[in-house]
Parts: sequence; C-alpha cells; structure tokens
Amino acid sequence: MKVLSLFDGISCGRVALERAGIPIEKYDAYEIDEYAIKVAQKNSSIIQHHGDVTTASFKDYLGYDLLIGGSPCQSLANCNMYLKDGEYGVNGTGASRLFWEYVRALKTIQPKYFFFENVASMRNADKAIITEQLGVEPVKINSLLFSAQVRNRLYWTNIPFDVPTERVVDTELKDVLEDKDGTPVADRFYICEGTVHYVFERNDKWVTNPDKFKPNPQFSRPLVASGWKIHRADTEAYIETEYAPVGRSHFRRLTPVEYERLQGLPDNYTLVDGYSEAQSNKQRWKCVGNGWQVDTITHIFKGLAE
Repeated sequence: MKVLSLFDGISCGRVALERAGIPIEKYDAYEIDEYAIKVAQKNSSIIQHHGDVTTASFKDYLGYDLLIGGSPCQSLANCNMYLKDGEYGVNGTGASRLFWEYVRALKTIQPKYFFFENVASMRNADKAIITEQLGVEPVKINSLLFSAQVRNRLYWTNIPFDVPTERVVDTELKDVLEDKDGTPVADRFYICEGTVHYVFERNDKWVTNPDKFKPNPQFSRPLVASGWKIHRADTEAYIETEYAPVGRSHFRRLTPVEYERLQGLPDNYTLVDGYSEAQSNKQRWKCVGNGWQVDTITHIFKGLAE
C-alpha cells in the first residue's frame, strides 16, 4: 500500500501496519518534532519525511491507498477544556485545529481507506464536528483489551474490523516492569518522600473516587507525554515496590522502556544516540506518550488484510 501519515510522531502506524502483515510500497510522513523523526528513521528506512503538514500539497499523494493520523489532542482533552484565548476545540486556536489539515488531505487525496484517532474525553460538540467531516461514526476502544494500559481512544475509519468484547491478552503491569526479576531500576525513578503526599493523598471534598489516587498494581493508567514530571496519581501511572532508595519512597514512575512495552513497542525503540540520558529519557517519555498503542492499531489494520 501507499501510505500517507500525518502527525506521524515515532511512526507507530508504520509498526502496526507491518505487524498486521500489510505490505508497504511507500510511507510518506509529516512530522516536525526532531527527536520523533530521528526515532522513526532509526527504526525504518522506508519512511520519507516532509516536515510541516500545513505546508503540504496533498495533490502529490493522489492515488495513495491509506491516510492515517491523529492530530494533537492537547486542546481537545477534557482536562484542558478551560484553556485561555479560545484555544480549546478543533475550531480553536490551539494545536487541535490541525485536525483540519487531515480533512484537507482526505478531501484532496480521496484514499480508499482512512484512519483517524483522538482522545475519547473530548466535548460532544467536537466529536460531532469530526464525525461530520469524516463521514463515519467513531468507535471507542480501550487499549486495555490489547495491553496492560487503560487507554480510551476514539477511532474514525472505514476499515472493516470487529471490536473484541473481552480482553484478548492476559498481560498485567507486573509483566512489563524492568524490575520484575528483583533488580531495582535507577533511584532517580523513585518519588522523593516529600512529594508522596502531593501525588497520592487527596482528601479534597471534590474527589469522588479516592481510589483514583492509589497506585493500581494490575494495570497502568493512560501514558502521558509529560511522564518526566511529577503528577497526581489520578493523572499518571505509578507503582509501589518493596525497594526504596535512601531519601526516597517505595513509589516510582514508569521507565521509558516500560512506557514502550505498554505502548506495544520494542524495548529501546525510542533510544537515539547522541543525547544525554536525561535528555533522552525526557524525549522518550514525550514521544511514547504522544503515540498510539500499537497492538490496538494492529488489530484495526488487520481488517485491511482481510
């Protein structure tokens, strides 16, 4: 297939297509994040990068078979719905307005198949706009069906596929941990004692589900691009271990490799030479958190083969 990928990131779509057994003749991608581009190029020589999607002439891709993409969700997610200056929504001034570049590509190329992904926690008004523009109803899938990560997303596509009603894997969070053999990960991943209260102990009156602030030993919360920061436990995934470094707690954040495993990527897929460990880890959390859960997308793309 000839594939055009918008907002390509680290090319999770390319990985999913290959796992689904879809032969790729051409894979053209639009992406501006330099680290993400290096990751994609490191893992595949077939990708042709073209930079900023807003400058694209989509007439260059007439006759392409498949258009894929997931425009930025930062100004669509409910947690950001109070952005200032009209940034929120596909018609706002935030990054989610790039959805219209996908629409422009779809209408210009008119590919046989298309696939569009975005966050499930968006306003109904934005969901309705996307649905009207793409001409198909979205399918909501939790990636927990295919992984150990809770990740609800909406998928608009004309690829025929069935959504499982039960989990198709028995993977749990413990199965993807780097320290499952008893060897601790680096101390820097552990939360300092002074911040434990901030992360886990929420007794505010508005908290309706205190369990959201307890680490779930079975499944990961949705991975976020800002994984290098300290978040409250209702936003980011943490785990509790028997080991605790001096001056730090028994709780730690997930490592970049664990992020990769939860997203269905090979170990060190996002590791790029030439960066310090601190720089690399920050970029890896960001790129993986922004990416697709590959096993979920693979299931959808298998519909192309069928």
